[in-house]
Amino acid sequence: MKIENVKPHGVHLVAEVTILPDEVGGVYTGSAKQSTKTEIEYYYGKATTLGSAVNEEEQCPELEEGDGVVFSQFAGYHTKTEDGFCKVVRGHDIVAILDDMEAINENTIRPTGSRILVELINESVIDEDGVFNDSKPDPRELATQTGRVIACAKGADQFEVGTIVAFEPYVGNLIVNEPGKQLKTVNSFDIIFSVK
Repeated sequence: MKIENVKPHGVHLVAEVTILPDEVGGVYTGSAKQSTKTEIEYYYGKATTLGSAVNEEEQCPELEEGDGVVFSQFAGYHTKTEDGFCKVVRGHDIVAILDDMEAINENTIRPTGSRILVELINESVIDEDGVFNDSKPDPRELATQTGRVIACAKGADQFEVGTIVAFEPYVGNLIVNEPGKQLKTVNSFDIIFSVK
């Protein structure tokens, strides 16, 4: 069976999972740059085939075939094919669309549904070598996290770019987790308050 032969139904789509640079055949090889927890928790891939209802308002109306996508590794159902590895996921499981699969940053990530993309403020506990720095407070132990709004999906247009927002530390999806740069998608209904 090939990926192109997997036909999703209704709100489902087929996403061809992208193998990370430090993986060979899906196995971590232990290259110089260690994979972050984010790379393990979220899959990056390409939407190859869309079901008939994927573009409905409560699913992922902005998604098109061929788009780069980000979704939780726990979403959907995996299928091994002759020409790769794919997952069949629901449209609402797509947390972001990627305009460039090679350069994932604030300019190439588009939040979906009612999500916003924020850059976390003073949250990094990872130093430049990718090592956990326990001299800084762990952001997961804080009452709230704060972030600056970078982009908004159509369903979250009540927020303006540049606004500072607060939310619980465990909500949202951390897509970029690098020293000095952490980007997260957060559902608009999870925003507790904003600061003008």
